[in-house]
Amino acid sequence: MFNTLSEVAYEEILKRILRGEYGQGQSLTEDKLCKDLSMSRTPVREALKILESEGIVKKNNRSFTVIYITSDEVDKLYEVRIPLESTASKLAAIRATSEDIQEMEAILKLVEEETYKDSPDPVKLADLNGQFHDKVAKSSSNPFLYSYLREIRLKLRIVRLTLFTSFDRRMEELKEHREIFNAIKNRDPEGASEIMNLHERNVLDYLRSKVVPILLSPSASASSPLTKEKE
Repeated sequence: MFNTLSEVAYEEILKRILRGEYGQGQSLTEDKLCKDLSMSRTPVREALKILESEGIVKKNNRSFTVIYITSDEVDKLYEVRIPLESTASKLAAIRATSEDIQEMEAILKLVEEETYKDSPDPVKLADLNGQFHDKVAKSSSNPFLYSYLREIRLKLRIVRLTLFTSFDRRMEELKEHREIFNAIKNRDPEGASEIMNLHERNVLDYLRSKVVPILLSPSASASSPLTKEKE
């Protein structure tokens, strides 16, 4: 249940982006969105501000453009993300407080509940899984590492959202995150680092094989990953 019209607008615009109705590089005006969503200008404007802050759209004068990310950019971002995520997990296994570990576990319980629903919400799952990675990074007690990872996650958000439209990948995400959590909880720095490294490489392999080719294809609207529930 949404609390405000701006949240409804945000959710609907994001889902249309994931379905390919608003493709990468497409210009979005407030007038068009108000007409498409049958909503007034204020909630649409607020929704666009949120999407801009999350790295989904960027502002161009009086309009917004859906972020376009190339396969080469995905590869280069993961060249940086993988070692940083692995280091964050290693440090979290050393420095995480008991409260940090409790918060990680609470997030994973929410992920599990959503994953096993009859119709899981991929946007909600993406947000929850992002919260888990965010908490791991915070638990490293290294603000520079946390800041760099947060910036990279925002740049990758538009492609990572599609991970949770696949049944198989949703289940793998849950399994791998549980393994990362257990290594951190058991104070196993090397194990946490290795498992996170493997997890991120699995994600990159999935993006390369399933997501990036679709997002970059001329017919992306017709074959959006959000319309493909099972791989």
